[in-house]
Amino acid sequence: MRVAVAVLLVALAGCVENSGPDAGVCAEPAITIDVSLTAETMDPAGIDVCRNQDVTLLIETDVEGVIHIHGYDEQVPATQLDVGETRLAFTAARSGQFPVELHPQEDPTGIEVGVFTVHEP
Repeated sequence: MRVAVAVLLVALAGCVENSGPDAGVCAEPAITIDVSLTAETMDPAGIDVCRNQDVTLLIETDVEGVIHIHGYDEQVPATQLDVGETRLAFTAARSGQFPVELHPQEDPTGIEVGVFTVHEP
């Protein structure tokens, strides 16, 4: 059982390191990504960046609420969204996959709308 778990963890780590942005994108010190957000979806649903990049998310939304990235609370605190564009800027300090959750104003329970993935350069 331990061997199976270890093999699974190595395989998952390989996915985070090897998929996503190519080496040229990872060589860039900063990246800006346009994101479209509705009450139920985020486009793109998967945001891929590289560890240590300065990330700017330009979020265009038609819904009011709060957005946060689970596991990235220190770098990106929960942020109030108003209809229009919201800018989130931070450094991708930890690699891994982190759910993006939206808490719409009319339904504060929270909806997972995407995944923020930080790859090893």
